[in-house]
Amino acid sequence: MKYAVLGLLIFIIALPLVIGVAAASDNLVFNGFIINIPDNYSYIGKMREGWLGSWQFSMLSSSIPPGKNYLYLFYIFLGHVARWLGLPLILTFHAARGFAVILLWHQLCRFVDVYLERHDAKTKNIALLLLCFGSGLGWVAVMFGAQTGDFWIPEAYPFLSMYTNPHFPLGMALVIDFFVQMQIPFARRRGVFLALKGMILGISMQFGVVIAAIVAAITQLWEVLKKQHPIRRWMLWFFIPGGLVLIYQFIVLRMDPVLREWDVQNITLTPPIWNILASFSPALLLAIGMIIYLIKSRQVAEYKLLVAWSVAGLILAYFPFQLQRRFLLGYYIPVASLSAIAIGWAYRQKRKLFHTAAMLVITASFITNLVVISSTVKEIGKRNPDLFYPDSMQTAFAWMLNNRPAENVVLSSPKTGAFIPGETGWRVVFGHHVETPDAYNTQLTLEQIFYGMKSVDEIMAYIETTGVDYIFIGPLERGFGGELMWVNRFPVVYENTEVTIYKTGVDS
Repeated sequence: MKYAVLGLLIFIIALPLVIGVAAASDNLVFNGFIINIPDNYSYIGKMREGWLGSWQFSMLSSSIPPGKNYLYLFYIFLGHVARWLGLPLILTFHAARGFAVILLWHQLCRFVDVYLERHDAKTKNIALLLLCFGSGLGWVAVMFGAQTGDFWIPEAYPFLSMYTNPHFPLGMALVIDFFVQMQIPFARRRGVFLALKGMILGISMQFGVVIAAIVAAITQLWEVLKKQHPIRRWMLWFFIPGGLVLIYQFIVLRMDPVLREWDVQNITLTPPIWNILASFSPALLLAIGMIIYLIKSRQVAEYKLLVAWSVAGLILAYFPFQLQRRFLLGYYIPVASLSAIAIGWAYRQKRKLFHTAAMLVITASFITNLVVISSTVKEIGKRNPDLFYPDSMQTAFAWMLNNRPAENVVLSSPKTGAFIPGETGWRVVFGHHVETPDAYNTQLTLEQIFYGMKSVDEIMAYIETTGVDYIFIGPLERGFGGELMWVNRFPVVYENTEVTIYKTGVDS
């Protein structure tokens, strides 16, 4: 059963990529991403920094670089790996995602075995299926014109995290590994490995450290008050390295003016409560019912970590904090585990009605992810411009990568600017809706330039103020329909059938 689940996971996650590569043509390049596209472009940009030999994050999505820092080391490391092995960045990205998928599957298997230890094999299999493939009732909300979080909060669900990028499933796997360790005897010789895991979690998924600490603290406090278990001092091996990484990141974000502006724009709020209920139900409704039953039957102690995570996660998701949605990291795991217990109970009953209800709940939990997969494949088949770009741009990117000057701030359309850092290592005026300083106004200004809504004098002043070194004019820039004669005052440094790159001569 477990290995069948793994095989199906790998097949489903790889299928859209294979279809995307097959759908590319002589004129179109598949960008390699199927979900969470803007953020994934930015991760490739960070990988390119590592590929170029740097261990420091210089935020190529901004025309103004931050000071020296060591953020995003996970993706920068992957960039180094790509260079060492001579692999394309996109292939390295997905290879890392594949490794993280296997690791998360393994940890989910361990989690089920440990936290549902007293339950029969059928209940455990239901739990594993829900954890690996389950989601919410977003498919119902779509029928009414709404889109719930089970479509766009990937870090909350194991499957959606595996479908999105490598660091979500890696971080989730490390959190689960820590929770499993809480249930088994700790050997001192494993302290160094535990410290390494805590550090990697802090680097790859910062909020994983926070979630692990909060849930562990609640569980440990419960045990101490009930005199069930002594204090697990070994947890410091995990939390001190992870915590130090978080403190370093916090200081850097507060001290650096460029990163501080980025942090102000980094807002991830939790959707309304009705949205969350739909996003995690039917599992959430069953979990709530299960918690009530456990309280009444005085069995909470046996499932205290699952209950603590379920309750604390929902409360913290509405804590007044600009990153409150991050508290939903892995939230589907305790919810689905508790619901699996209820479904397993229903299957053990002799009444057919209970069996039918259990099957309907399981089926309803899979439909949203089926919609995600089918819509992805559909958009690939339609050659959605968000998933493909002209081959002429790829040719220009290859030239830029091989001819990267010291001063290389590029003015382009916002969409082209998302590609350029990862494909070329060049810096852009606009590249990401969070990382680019004053992103909203910067994007608006660039669109106005290419729509022809700015005068030549205004454009020249903007180029001067921003320190633009090069101007990229390709099919996406021409697609705005604005008059582009103003670029002819600059010399051409590269040209192909659809792309022309100009050098401004402006000193950054």
